[in-house]
Amino acid sequence: MGELLVVLVGNLLTMIDMTELFGARRRRARAAAAARGERVSVPCVLRSEELTDGRERRGWIAVGEGPATWRTPGGEPVAFDPGELTMQAVDRQAVTFHAAGGRTELRLHPDEASLVLRACGS
Repeated sequence: MGELLVVLVGNLLTMIDMTELFGARRRRARAAAAARGERVSVPCVLRSEELTDGRERRGWIAVGEGPATWRTPGGEPVAFDPGELTMQAVDRQAVTFHAAGGRTELRLHPDEASLVLRACGS
């Protein structure tokens, strides 16, 4: 009976998406900080001719007080003003936006899209 319980618990643990579980907690913390008026860094993937030389790069868009900025791991923040963003695709894990002209593509979690859109004026 004990072995059956261990196998059952082990199978249940593999079905839990730990990344999503901890990610949801971090997203809620960022949303609460933004609601308090604090500047928050939203993780995303950006492809931009100007900022990433046309390649997809992981990084953060900082929003809140002041203009939005883009930063890669170990990099310095640079101004992020893509213009009007239009939603292209959405699923449970990501929403993809394109800027006018298609020179910029931004992918981030749907829960945090409104923070970035407000900061970018879209």
